[in-house]
Amino acid sequence: MQAKNEEANLAECNVVLVVDDEPLVRGMTADLLEELGYEVVEAADGAQALAMLEERPDVFLLFSDCRMPGMSGPELAKTATERWPHLRVVLATGFHDMRTPNFPTILKPFDYRAMERVVSGVT
Repeated sequence: MQAKNEEANLAECNVVLVVDDEPLVRGMTADLLEELGYEVVEAADGAQALAMLEERPDVFLLFSDCRMPGMSGPELAKTATERWPHLRVVLATGFHDMRTPNFPTILKPFDYRAMERVVSGVT
């Protein structure tokens, strides 16, 4: 019964955490997700993202840049999903040769349709 309640609560979640060290890219990503109907919270790096996840248990999707100073996007995704197994992840990269085998990846630059497609694929 508890598992069904948790699944129902997750289905109602619409909060996305956007993590990118570039403020302009982070803002553009947040705007696209808001246009898709999601509530967005933002972090500039992996440490801020983990702190935000502690504060916001309603986050259901982590959308992170791959290459950031300190903790990379794949490192953040691994750490976050180990701690919050319900968390969905999408990684973004401008490097076409970057491999993230455990998580869906979207290539930069992306547009509304690409964002809609990748986010709907993980929700």
